[in-house]
Amino acid sequence: MMENMAEERKERFEVVDASSAEWCVEKIAGLEARKAEIDAQYKKMIERYDKWRDDELKNIDDSVSFFHSLLRPWVFEELKTSKNKSITLPSGRVGTRKGKETWTLAGKEFDRNDPALLVIAKSIDKKYVEIKESVKWADLKKNLQVTESGSVVSEDGEIIDAFHVEQGEPKFYVEVK
Repeated sequence: MMENMAEERKERFEVVDASSAEWCVEKIAGLEARKAEIDAQYKKMIERYDKWRDDELKNIDDSVSFFHSLLRPWVFEELKTSKNKSITLPSGRVGTRKGKETWTLAGKEFDRNDPALLVIAKSIDKKYVEIKESVKWADLKKNLQVTESGSVVSEDGEIIDAFHVEQGEPKFYVEVK
């Protein structure tokens, strides 16, 4: 038993030249192609199940909409003279809720990032305006120098003690054509 394991270790394939390296890359390319086939088959299966699910859910949603259309006029009529906003039934509750407010600015809808809203908020009171600071990291990093020891030096030659840089290990990769 131990002899067999020792022989297996001796007979293990090793990359010793460009030809044996090429053989490894060809094997990787074949495995990557197989992965692509499996992914393609998986996507087809998922598409089929998604279509089935979408069709079934649409049928259910259509039925729910039908029952909503039956309930809606009755609920509005029942609540017209009531102080209540809902009716409790044995299987659930039906009712109305306050509708969503639609704000307009200069005659059209807007969102919170609208520049015109910013102008109005500033004119009311600056406390309604938020100023956010952020670092332009790419620009800052371009103007810093890293020494061999990992120290960081500013444009004007000052060492910035708060920074230290360590170069990571090289990353191995294989690109298959």
